[in-house]
Order: sequence, then structure tokens, then C-alpha cells
Amino acid sequence: MFFNKEHLERMRKEGEDFAKKLQGGKEQGKRYVSAAELSIRCLHCGHDRFFEGKALLNTRGLSFLDLDWLNDDAITLQCDTCGFIHWFGRKVKVLSDDE
Repeated sequence: MFFNKEHLERMRKEGEDFAKKLQGGKEQGKRYVSAAELSIRCLHCGHDRFFEGKALLNTRGLSFLDLDWLNDDAITLQCDTCGFIHWFGRKVKVLSDDE
């Protein structure tokens, strides 16, 4: 099946409109500051809004003994724009919108 240029342009526009509609209910990322009181910006794109998560820092010994839940965890911040994930071993603080 072949598509002409107008048909492809219409399909692209419909896709963009659908993506915007889906993102309408999407939560916007938050701004954070590190334990050293430095504002956090994405190392890849420079954006300043992130989604927070946690990751388990597994070790061989505790994994061998099936005790992974005893391992430490790290805080992860995923960039709202490009998705790059930053890892932090210490707590990060959420900035309010007026800061």
C-alpha cells in the first residue's frame, strides 16, 4: 500500500493531536534540589522537571542468600522531557512552584 504526501501529512497531524490529548491528563514533573542544596537539571537536555522513583542497590551476597530486601536503595529522577534517569544516594527535596 502506498500513501501520497497529503495522506501522510494528515496521518502525522492526527497522531500529534492524539498524543496531545493523551498528555492532557499527564502529571507534570516536579523541580528538585539535591542534598547539597543545588538545583537539579537534566544532564542530557538541561530540563528541570523530573518524576521521582526508587531503585534497589543489589549486592551479590544478599542476592545469593535471597535477602535483596535488606539492600540499600537509591532515589531516581527521570527527566520529564527526555526520560534520562539520574541516580542519587542521598535524599532530594522537592521545590515548590514559588521557589
